Amino acid sequence: MSGDRGLGDDRPPQKILVAGDVRGQFDALFTRVTTLNNKHGFRCLLCVGNFLGDADAADAALAPYRSGEHAVPLPTYFLAPTADTNALPPLLASIQDGGEISPGIFYLGQAGIKQIQGLQLGYISGGIGTDDTLPVDGLAKLRHHAKTQGFRGVDVLLTNAWPRGCFRQLDETSLSADLLPERDLHNVGIETLAEMAVVLRARYHFCGNENQFWQRPPYRLPRAGLDTHLCRMVALAAVQPDKKQRWLHALSLVPIAHSRGAPQPAEPADTTNCPYPYANTLAASSGTGVGTSEQHVQKKQRTEFVKDPRSWVAQQCWFCMSSPKFESQLVASISDEAYVAIAKGPLVQLHALVLPITHKANSLELSEAERKDVEAYVAGLRRCFSARGQQLVRFERFVGNSQFEHMHLQLVPVPNEAAMSTQQIIERLGANVGITFELLPKGTQLASKFNKPEPFLYFELPSGEGLLHRHASNPRKHPLQFAREAVATVLGTPRKADWKICMPCPVPGATVAEQEQMMADELKAAFASFDPTLTQ
Repeated sequence: MSGDRGLGDDRPPQKILVAGDVRGQFDALFTRVTTLNNKHGFRCLLCVGNFLGDADAADAALAPYRSGEHAVPLPTYFLAPTADTNALPPLLASIQDGGEISPGIFYLGQAGIKQIQGLQLGYISGGIGTDDTLPVDGLAKLRHHAKTQGFRGVDVLLTNAWPRGCFRQLDETSLSADLLPERDLHNVGIETLAEMAVVLRARYHFCGNENQFWQRPPYRLPRAGLDTHLCRMVALAAVQPDKKQRWLHALSLVPIAHSRGAPQPAEPADTTNCPYPYANTLAASSGTGVGTSEQHVQKKQRTEFVKDPRSWVAQQCWFCMSSPKFESQLVASISDEAYVAIAKGPLVQLHALVLPITHKANSLELSEAERKDVEAYVAGLRRCFSARGQQLVRFERFVGNSQFEHMHLQLVPVPNEAAMSTQQIIERLGANVGITFELLPKGTQLASKFNKPEPFLYFELPSGEGLLHRHASNPRKHPLQFAREAVATVLGTPRKADWKICMPCPVPGATVAEQEQMMADELKAAFASFDPTLTQ
């Protein structure tokens, strides 16, 4: 029996059982659970994966339990296979928010956090298939709950599918050859569930759906306030008569509510860093929640920043992570020297920004380490877009008239068929307002074109060639939205030159910030396989 006995030793631990996909085999499940419960005494049974199986067969198999002929040995809680309310099994159609389907057998609902037997239980139904079957509204509510003051995490998280990327930070040569031998491990699971494991700060994450038992070495969750703890992910096989694959897990756990101030148990020798990219974005947030645009996001002071005598600038800059104005819900990835964020009012899905963490006015001022991280992100996003049949168009504008100008590269994915006309459209629109360009061969370093920084506009074309405009070459006032207008025209949507019309509108159940978080999540999911912070 596993557990964190070191947390709050003055409190008795809660003993629970967790089962994998039941698939309607209720007699086999409850027979085994009865035997274990008689020996050890458990408080409840939690189930992940497909609990009901075939709807008609499940109804028949449950009949003796509903009539009272058979009794369940423990209160039993399970998830739905889909979050599509129109596709729910008939047994669940009338209790979409959760409820009892038979004496002692409870459907948890679509997504939420409930206190069961003293434990904080997070749960997410759906996920047997693709992200489309996850409860979008329920996920938004979970993210919102995780941002509330005093939130410390959940004791147990239940999901049907595995979290995508759980094999990262592990030496793949150490993995058993019998571990999902027919699957590409990098593509197993759902990215959103990886994010939720971090956002909800789960101590245990149980999942099923692959008919495979695997217990990942524990990984560190990022700090939130003064708390830090490990997460243990356990995948369970489907209920089966033999014991070739383990489908039942016993757990003894002191509730997180009783652990404040208690000594932390020693880390196991095989503990790893968090395998998911969301750990960095959570660690960058302040308070005991995940952080919002209204919170002051804390970032450890780095040597280069401490030496900057203009430290007050960072307090006013929208893009400095130490600023009260910083909007952490937009962040998709963080490295040592740079970060990636979704654009505010994006032109298209995955429209990204790449920025240095330290306040720099333009790319000409970057240190070698910053330049390396920025270009690694650009290269990764280029590969990401290419895998989706798109080309990367990159632009940077340096105006040079404000101390608060924080360098950012805008990277826009453009469909292959539209990308061919990029140069022609930019030059044509530029000619209309007195903007002329110097064509730079592929591989030209922008810094090589300047003796000292001066205001400029720079495009990198899908071909890798560059278009450089020096503001001093145009007697007219430079139109600040020209670059966005040009790319919007390339995309065939010139009206999107105004970023404000591309902002999400408030909808019931999701604020603008929460919708931006969802857009950032989409970028994280698409970028995960190309993110240099995860693939190095």
